[in-house]
Amino acid sequence: MNGDTDLAAIGALVGDRVRAAILLALQSGGATSASDLARAADASPSLTSAHLKRLREGGLVEVASSGRQRLYRIASVEVAEMLEAMQLVAPAAPVTSLRGANSRRRLRRARLCYDHLAGVFGIAVTDGLVARGALRPETLELGDDAAAVLDPLGVSVTSLQLASRPVVRACQDWTERRPHVSGGLGAAVAEAFLERQWVVRRPVSRGLDVTVDGAAGLEDWLGVRLVDSAAWRESA
Repeated sequence: MNGDTDLAAIGALVGDRVRAAILLALQSGGATSASDLARAADASPSLTSAHLKRLREGGLVEVASSGRQRLYRIASVEVAEMLEAMQLVAPAAPVTSLRGANSRRRLRRARLCYDHLAGVFGIAVTDGLVARGALRPETLELGDDAAAVLDPLGVSVTSLQLASRPVVRACQDWTERRPHVSGGLGAAVAEAFLERQWVVRRPVSRGLDVTVDGAAGLEDWLGVRLVDSAAWRESA
């Protein structure tokens, strides 16, 4: 042994169709039941249970109890970011139906990358924050106008800076091949959008639907009009 990390152990965990489907379904950052994950992975309940056990033992998934129900989620931000990075080099899964093609377009349009916004919508939000001076171009570090821009959304820069999590990180978007904002700021913005119902989750999916209020709110807050985005129209 050379004292390096055991990368093969992680590869073995992810390198199974059912386990990969479970992990992708959990990329929404939410807690999900085993039965819902079985449907997402198109696997039997018993097989799904066995795979969830392996993922838990491998440290990629954790479980919590809600009453009599056991709910599963990605174990950490680091696991979620690893999965997003792997998708940058993974080949696209074959699409064999109109339903699959529509699902892929909607996933590109707007989704959660664990706990922050991604896809065309996430990039639009990131670009808007840069344009308003809340983030610096290239580095995506906090800009001089961060507090003034974020306060109307109920996001406190001071609170983010006092937290243990990095305030801002740049996460490479696997569909757009550009960085979107993550870290504490990315999570806080996504949480605010969900609370205001500017975006709504799709069942057992990391995909999001942008509401009419969300499109209007984004334009009012950051001056970003989704209908002006060629990428947004292409992903519709």
